[in-house]
Amino acid sequence: MPGLGAAADPSFDRYARMVRRTLDVPVALVSLIEDDRQVFPGAQGLPEPWQSTRETPLTHSFCQYVVTDQRPLVVADARTDGRVSDNLAIPDLGVVAYAGWPVTDHLGQTIGSLCAIDKLPRQWSEYELQGLADLAAACSAEISERVLRRLTDEEAGRTRDLLERSSVLLALSDGLFGSSTLEELAIAIEQVGHDQLGCKRAGIWLRPPDVRDSRHVDVPVLRFQENARSAWPRATIYADMRVDGTNPIGEAFQLRQPLFFATHQDQNDRYAPHLLSHAEEAGGRAFLPLAVEHQVLGTLVLTWQQPRQFTEDDRITMTAMSTYCAQAVQRAMLLEEREQAAITLQNAALSELPEPRGLQLAARYRPAGAWAQVGGDWYDAVVLPSGSTALMIGDVVGHDVDAAAAMTQLRSTLRTLSWALHEPPGRVVALLEEALPSLGMDVLASLVHLRLTPASDHWLAEWTNAGHPAPLVVDADGRAHWLDREHPDVLLGVGTEPRSEQSSELAPGSRVLLYTDGLVERRGEHLDEGLSRLAETAVRHRDLDPDAWLDAIMEDLLDEDPLDDVAVLAVLAEPFGDH
Repeated sequence: MPGLGAAADPSFDRYARMVRRTLDVPVALVSLIEDDRQVFPGAQGLPEPWQSTRETPLTHSFCQYVVTDQRPLVVADARTDGRVSDNLAIPDLGVVAYAGWPVTDHLGQTIGSLCAIDKLPRQWSEYELQGLADLAAACSAEISERVLRRLTDEEAGRTRDLLERSSVLLALSDGLFGSSTLEELAIAIEQVGHDQLGCKRAGIWLRPPDVRDSRHVDVPVLRFQENARSAWPRATIYADMRVDGTNPIGEAFQLRQPLFFATHQDQNDRYAPHLLSHAEEAGGRAFLPLAVEHQVLGTLVLTWQQPRQFTEDDRITMTAMSTYCAQAVQRAMLLEEREQAAITLQNAALSELPEPRGLQLAARYRPAGAWAQVGGDWYDAVVLPSGSTALMIGDVVGHDVDAAAAMTQLRSTLRTLSWALHEPPGRVVALLEEALPSLGMDVLASLVHLRLTPASDHWLAEWTNAGHPAPLVVDADGRAHWLDREHPDVLLGVGTEPRSEQSSELAPGSRVLLYTDGLVERRGEHLDEGLSRLAETAVRHRDLDPDAWLDAIMEDLLDEDPLDDVAVLAVLAEPFGDH
């Protein structure tokens, strides 16, 4: 391949560094396959002597399978994978987990891979693989450009344009990789347009399904380096644009073709006077459809303050930029749909609390600030036929739609068993665990099942704890203690061993708080510190009614955007003379 070989190449080393940093792996390579060897123009973390020689025989190559199959190769543990278990890269290079994404030449042929290597077994996430795919696309673009440059022997100006294009696409890949929401994408696009293309403004207009108009993705305030930039005034005025030929945003969408105007006057000559540009963005402008496969999602808009003559390289670069953006927009829209589905599922599972005689109940649920943390926390309360009240709280392992769905199944099953069986909490949870395989529920979860029964002058509390934070009791006189904090059983789903059961008397006026770990756990901090904070604030606010009590506790302990979702359930045992 012209221009590529076994020598170290700073540009391809940069791709390897980005893979190593973003996927947190010890080794990352740009690997190209030749007839009898593989070469590494980009290599980071490779053991010697290969880091220096930048080549190995094919006996040490996983990349050859990517080239042969013309598709990615993803291996969690090469030692147990029949296809590669005898490859010498395992003992000699320390390859155990491997993720390789095709890199292609100017003809679209796979010639190698951009790969991430771990020396331990690893399940590669969809998010990591998509980031690897984005970087591989940028790497392929640079390879194609190098080959074409050598084949056509273009002038120095052409070379400079090609390198600038690679820089734009690499910067865009880097910015989009860390963006998961539409607002984050809009910020990354604006920054790349400003830094790499000299744009005054850059933004996206999207058309949601079943909606007539495209709408601007608003980014109120942007900061580049130390310079603050205000919102885009004209984007605010033209936030909604019809998808038709009356405006360039709609026409680029409708025709699925890019539109370029050297000056604002060129644009205004074509469209209605009400689209006259503002003085600060009166120069060149480009409107590019955001298309993925057969679907157009919206339009990418780039504007400059000065007139701009668009070269062929400009058009190619900006069209490639719109393709990158469209793929990122599609991912972000899918993530938002999944987030909304998880939130809807979560909220549907949080039933209205009953009003048992002698008890005041209150509960709260707060999702995490990040969409990916929506999922497995839940609470429930059921008045049993016997007159007792069952209180339940739990946390299914995982933070996604699957965790939310598993949580709903688990909660519903436990709720039904609690009401139907005249059994103590430990037995109910044991039966739940026995039923999980037959019901097709493969879950791992913590939970507390607490039953409160009125006696002559106190409440009898009986509970079982499957690996969950211990409930907190605050007595009427302000003393706080935990319900068996030191000896919880194992998590639900680990095994079917017998479930232990504890009991205690609660004096009238006592209150109990059940909660999930997001209320007390903080990164880099021992759990005891969070528990101490909880006990302190619970005692301080003990004179409030249960609803206000929970609000005060969560206000004291949680940030505006918590890192984990949080469920809390409170019960106040009323004095017996009050009911």
